[in-house]
Amino acid sequence: MQLFRNELQIGFDKKDYSISVESLDIPNSTFAEPNVSCVLTCKSENQGFKLNGNLSCNLLIQCDRCLTEFQNHQDILFSLILTSQNDLHSEDNNEIIFFTEDMEHIDISPFIKDTIQLSMPMKILCEKSCEGLCSHCGINLNLQSCDCKSRKIRAPFKKLDHLISN
Repeated sequence: MQLFRNELQIGFDKKDYSISVESLDIPNSTFAEPNVSCVLTCKSENQGFKLNGNLSCNLLIQCDRCLTEFQNHQDILFSLILTSQNDLHSEDNNEIIFFTEDMEHIDISPFIKDTIQLSMPMKILCEKSCEGLCSHCGINLNLQSCDCKSRKIRAPFKKLDHLISN
């Protein structure tokens, strides 16, 4: 996604961008739609340009417990500072990208790609109450109950129970 210096200098408020999923090339991710929506606001400041944005996309992902594929909507807020100052440090959780005075445009696609990847949850669940699959027969316990009768109870410390009872 290319941003041009002349647009950034003028500034803009809630400008819509549509980013092709193919251009982002995010590995191991399947999107429900061909584009990611990005709404950006830009303000010119003394240290450079401050961008506030919202990425919106629908991912097709697989539940870690029941292996069902489902659609997950992501709304990701971000702040970004484009600056030519080497020594600028951010106190407000802003990301900083070096943007020198002689550059006429900048590609923020790598930042957007990283932001989407980092927003993915560590544990992907279709629902908080997902029961997963039966470890014995493999039935999806969210859809039907399991009729497994013989579940061997593993109790490796059973012989030590007499120590607790004393």
